[in-house]
Amino acid sequence: MDLNKYVRPLSGNRRGIHWSPSVFHPTGSTLTWWIDELHAMHISWVKLLDDGSGSSRHVCVKLLEAGLLPIVRLYRLQPNPGVLGERELRTISDLVQLGVRYFESNNEPNLPDEWSPGEWQSGGRPELVAQNWLQDAEAILARGGYPAFPALAQASHHPDHGSIPWYCKSFRWLADNAYERAQSVFDGGAWIAVHDAVLNHCYRDEEDSWHFEYPYDPICQADQPGKTIMDDDNSLLGHRVPVQLLEELFSVQVPVISTEGGMPVPRGGWQQWDTRYPGYDLNGHAERSVAMFEWLQANGEQYYFAMCPWLIASERMGHVDPVWRDSAWYRLDQELPVVNAVKAMDPEPTSVPPGTLLDDSIRSASWNKRGIAFNPEAIFARFAREQRLGSPVTNEFDLTWDTKAYRIQGFTGGIVYAEVGDWGNVQCLPW
Repeated sequence: MDLNKYVRPLSGNRRGIHWSPSVFHPTGSTLTWWIDELHAMHISWVKLLDDGSGSSRHVCVKLLEAGLLPIVRLYRLQPNPGVLGERELRTISDLVQLGVRYFESNNEPNLPDEWSPGEWQSGGRPELVAQNWLQDAEAILARGGYPAFPALAQASHHPDHGSIPWYCKSFRWLADNAYERAQSVFDGGAWIAVHDAVLNHCYRDEEDSWHFEYPYDPICQADQPGKTIMDDDNSLLGHRVPVQLLEELFSVQVPVISTEGGMPVPRGGWQQWDTRYPGYDLNGHAERSVAMFEWLQANGEQYYFAMCPWLIASERMGHVDPVWRDSAWYRLDQELPVVNAVKAMDPEPTSVPPGTLLDDSIRSASWNKRGIAFNPEAIFARFAREQRLGSPVTNEFDLTWDTKAYRIQGFTGGIVYAEVGDWGNVQCLPW
């Protein structure tokens, strides 16, 4: 997949933001002020809503003039089941003429609130969502836009709306029932929208380095050895679920943009979702948001184009519903510490340091060609590179011997193994 064919900001950075929850937007000098604030934070991507009739048009014009890339969601109340209508398609054609390329036609269809009354069933209907999305995607591509495979609310394996089984069922339906059409869409300019919500699944180690690789980090692995992103996608790496499925079923890789998510603003001023990891207050939210952007720039995959955290403003942009008041960076009476913290960041580099994204992308493609899933944080893969053990010849697998569980993986230069949970004592045997 040629990622260079997709339009990207000149700055080359991955820093984005979600605009207000409203389909109506500031105008005039107020809009100019907001765009100045975006520039002060070195934001490059802006996710915003359109009512289907072009309510985002004036904002998109100003954003594009300012060198920012809009991502437009065609908002429909309870859009499932259904497809875009002629009104929305005309709006897409108009916005494409302005220079807008990225479009979302659906949002979190694994939640019952996104379905018409009486249409929701236990577990939802991922196959129908995939079918309707394919029709919308073809229509958006025909008008010159890039269609997003809809973002799911990260819910792992929740019995009713688990995001991981939803992704599995959606992509499997496309592969089994519309393979050629789906392949054409993904080759033609489709991308994956996600809502990578970090929660508090991150921490700073004794060497002052931040870690966002949950569930592969030592804290999680010590408690739940062998846990992978296919077990829990509540993470900055949650996007790897649809990416992995797309590679396995269609052998393609497309851009990923997190159009919501990021570091949630702690409601009530302090939260700790997972007690294994430190909780944080508003200052901790600022610190972690900066660390998240920096981590993505240094460690994110080449296909990961942008992170657009929820949410820059709600009431301060005229959205009267108070439900999102506590999620906003800019409030009626204050600006959260994250605003000045992001403004203080250096503009992100236009190139990626050697040995990170490109290397991992090459490794991932090469491993996948051998039918072996690649995880850049995997302890065995890192050990094999350090010891120059060559390429993998098996996936990781478990063996029980003398009441102890061992994890094993074969490489051309040796067999790597460790007792499950004792990841600091990796060893190697000759064939």
